[in-house]
Amino acid sequence: MDGAALRIAREARGETQQTFADWLNASLGRKYDKGRISRWETGGEKIPQAVIDLLTPRRRARQTATIIALSNQKGGVGKTSASVNICAALAALGQRVLLVDADPQASATVHLGISQAAMSEAGKTTYHVMLKDQATGQAAVPVCDGRFHLLPSTILLSAAETELIAEPMGTLVLRERLAMVRRAYDYILIDCPPHLGMLTLNALAAADGVLIPVQTEMLALMGVPLLLDTISKVRRRGNPDLSVIGILPTMFTARHTQDRATLADLEARFGGAIRIFTPVPRATIFPQSVAAGQPTIDVASDPATVAPFREVAQALLEADGEDVAHVA
Repeated sequence: MDGAALRIAREARGETQQTFADWLNASLGRKYDKGRISRWETGGEKIPQAVIDLLTPRRRARQTATIIALSNQKGGVGKTSASVNICAALAALGQRVLLVDADPQASATVHLGISQAAMSEAGKTTYHVMLKDQATGQAAVPVCDGRFHLLPSTILLSAAETELIAEPMGTLVLRERLAMVRRAYDYILIDCPPHLGMLTLNALAAADGVLIPVQTEMLALMGVPLLLDTISKVRRRGNPDLSVIGILPTMFTARHTQDRATLADLEARFGGAIRIFTPVPRATIFPQSVAAGQPTIDVASDPATVAPFREVAQALLEADGEDVAHVA
């Protein structure tokens, strides 16, 4: 655990540096103060092993990774931001994570500062894995100082929509390719393209669950029933265990009447059957983190801005029976 991971773990608890020190002191019988926490987080002082052990969740022995697809056929709803930041949050909770960029726009790849040209030349892309027999494990690259892995994308992946149609059982290609690495990870998240084509169908066929990011505006809301209908068909036709993890409202501004009305509509229409997570607020830190090539969780000064991503990560672990008491 490094300083950045410690800060994320502290903020996941909703603690200031002082209250975090108080909690550590009560748990470990020590006399840490705010200054000590600050030095750990900035790398000025080594984090004691006892603190690392306390913050590292005990994981049950898991046979294979849980695969989650993040999907919404409308673009610009914060799907990639959710994918990247939930991966970072899971990694901070001690999980082994792979993010699959299954969007030809390669937004997750760009967000994490990975060169599309270099990955294409090396054959380390989702396209090469799905259609050129590249081994999945060899194509995945470490990101964020090795905290999790990314299967990058490039514009080459746009050709997959047509090529997959010619493949026998073309909707099952990604499931086959991810099966090769399911024992190497605890979670695999798939950032889907913004339409219900062959790549999204591949993601839904491979996934155990679906998270639906929805911008709090009416046009984004209108596409949810169509996606739910597609999920229902995928269940009937080959992936009966596919579940809906929940809806993640995004780009929410509490002072805007339209945003509040859309959130209320989401909760009224779907809240009885589907979990509605805490909305992700609209904030300038999101495009700034993309420009920096880092997850927003790593650079946000206000923990509330990224708290919904940690909420999703906690929910995934709880659903899988993980021990998350240390960081809850």
